[in-house]
Formats: sequence, C-alpha cells, structure tokens
Amino acid sequence: MFNSNTSADTKIAVLEERLSSYELMMKKIDEAIQIMGKTSQNISKMLAVHEEKIEQCGKADDLLSKMISAMKEESEEHCGKVSQRIDKIEEDIKEIVKFRWMVAGSGIVVAIIITTVTTLASGWWDPIENHHQSHPQQVIK
Repeated sequence: MFNSNTSADTKIAVLEERLSSYELMMKKIDEAIQIMGKTSQNISKMLAVHEEKIEQCGKADDLLSKMISAMKEESEEHCGKVSQRIDKIEEDIKEIVKFRWMVAGSGIVVAIIITTVTTLASGWWDPIENHHQSHPQQVIK
C-alpha cells in the first residue's frame, strides 16, 4: 500500500485524510440510518392507523349486516301482516258479494211473486166498472 520511500509523516497524513473521509461517510451513513429509523416509525404509525381504520370498517360492516338482517325480518313480518289483512279483506268482499247476490235473487223472487199475484188477482177481481162494461144487457134494463 505505501512505498518504503515515503516518510512516516506522509503516511500519517494520508491515513488521517482517509480517516476523515471515512468519518464523513460514517456521519452520512449515521444520518441515513436515523432518517430510515424515522421513516420506519412513520410507516409503523401509518400502518397502525390503517389497521384501526380497517377494524372500524369491519365493525361498520358487521353493524350494517345486523341492521340489514333486522330490517329484513321486520319487512317480512310487515309483509305477513299485510298479507293477512289482504286475505281478511278478500273474505269480507266475498261475503259482501254473496250478500249482494242473495239480495238481488230475493228481489227477483219477490218481483216474480208480486207479478204472479197481480196477474192472478186481476183475473179474479172484476171491478164494478169492468163488470158493467162486460155485461151491457144488464145496464140497459
């Protein structure tokens, strides 16, 4: 590495120069290590924040899932009640229609009876006016 002709002072000066270069490189390496440490800490903090956000999203998803299930059950219950009400209304309508047809049928029967009675009664009854007109000989006497 060194020639034997060079003096010890020169050798020491060269070594000191190299040592100062190494010290400068060591400072830069030390600074880089510190920066990397800070960066690592920041990344750890960011990861912790992201993990917490992911955990909160998971909790929110679970809560939403429970709420959807509850709304589904409530909706099914409500649909069942509405279906029962519709069935009851349909039964009531059937009863009303049945009653309407019974009333209409009764009205027709009553009309037929009245018509028959009126027709039969008109043949049995001879009002006095019709009696005189049908027997003109009696009126002339």
